[in-house]
Amino acid sequence: MGAALLVAPWFGHFDDTDAQLYQVVVRKMAHSGAFLDPRYLEHLYPHFREHLPFGLWPFALATIASSERAAPAVAALFSLTTLVGVAAVGTRLFGRWPTIAATLVLATSDTFFRYGGAVRLDPALMLLSNAAAVPALLGWTSRTAWLGASGLAATAMLVKPPFGLIPFIAAAGSSAVFERSWRPVLRGMLGALLACIPLVAFLLLDRLAIHGGWWDGYLRNQVLASAFGNRPDGSTEWWFPLATIAGRFWPGMALVGVAVFLRDRRIRNLCLFCALMVLMLCLPSRKVWNHALVAYPGLAVLGGAAVVPAAAWLDRRRRYISAALVAASVGVWIAAPLIGRAVDGRSCIGAEEFAEPLARLAPGQQVLVVSSPTSWRMIASLAAERGLEPDPRAELPDGGNSQSSFALVQEELVGRTRGWEEVARARGWLLLRPHEGTIR
Repeated sequence: MGAALLVAPWFGHFDDTDAQLYQVVVRKMAHSGAFLDPRYLEHLYPHFREHLPFGLWPFALATIASSERAAPAVAALFSLTTLVGVAAVGTRLFGRWPTIAATLVLATSDTFFRYGGAVRLDPALMLLSNAAAVPALLGWTSRTAWLGASGLAATAMLVKPPFGLIPFIAAAGSSAVFERSWRPVLRGMLGALLACIPLVAFLLLDRLAIHGGWWDGYLRNQVLASAFGNRPDGSTEWWFPLATIAGRFWPGMALVGVAVFLRDRRIRNLCLFCALMVLMLCLPSRKVWNHALVAYPGLAVLGGAAVVPAAAWLDRRRRYISAALVAASVGVWIAAPLIGRAVDGRSCIGAEEFAEPLARLAPGQQVLVVSSPTSWRMIASLAAERGLEPDPRAELPDGGNSQSSFALVQEELVGRTRGWEEVARARGWLLLRPHEGTIR
């Protein structure tokens, strides 16, 4: 069922700004082979330093080995492995039925399956960061287990710091409380330091030798600016992670609400683990909804624990419940195209009303996108779906001086303009092309 839901959005028209942006960056990385110099558009982030390049490498390698269609499959594989991890941890902690409930909770969360098979950094981050928390959650004390966890946390940090460390630190903290020992805290502190070494080494290498722009472009302008609230995007309310989890993590929140009242040491440990993760998500000044995804697997296991008191009753009816689950899984596979079209919604205007004239353009051609504020969604869809080079503008230039074949302009920004003629109009946008004369 989880696999069917992860591929369901592929049957619709998935317009996600971040996923389409990464799709273009991965495409150019695969074609150029510049794995340490990712690029977006000629007129917008020609040297893309918004995120580290390492999280995009699996997608680029898959694209090189096969095609662009392989990149979403890699993301879906990451997410499917996360479901397997939730099942494995749930089995060790609570047994069969809580594990089934936990896996269903995560698999059927629309935020998880809608973005879990998209070219985004979140699927790999969820998998690696939560895998690093497993030894502490299961009470493993061997040095090998903690070194392995530190290695996984280090890899997660290369995907998206500092969120790659959140589950690892939270698991160490909750273990220390319930074991009444400082050892998990010390292991967690040492592991966190080890996990930061590859990231710090790369940034120092860039600062001292490579000079690729990562120190300033990423560390200063992205990480530190987000931490201290110097970026205009995102939410600044401290409670935003609580709100986004409460609004998006369904049907899991209902079961989590039941689990927190159960008197079980293992469940209390999970409650503290999840609470510490949410608390750390509240610390940065800038908060975005997808940052909270790292807490979803832990919350899913906690939600599954809500059925612990009913495990014996469910076990007596396992044949009927198993048959129902198999039937539901088959039904989801059959209905996957309908589910995908339902969650994706209507296609963008570049794929509907403006599709025919835009189809005449060759990949790489420049088009103007005139909007205020900048329409990142329009830019991303044109670049990803059409392979075009959108050039964002605040106002429309004279058509006689334009090097662009078309211009997409928000209706409210079209005044007295020279050198353009209208081709089409839809959903508050005009598609114009250069023409001698004047339009109003």
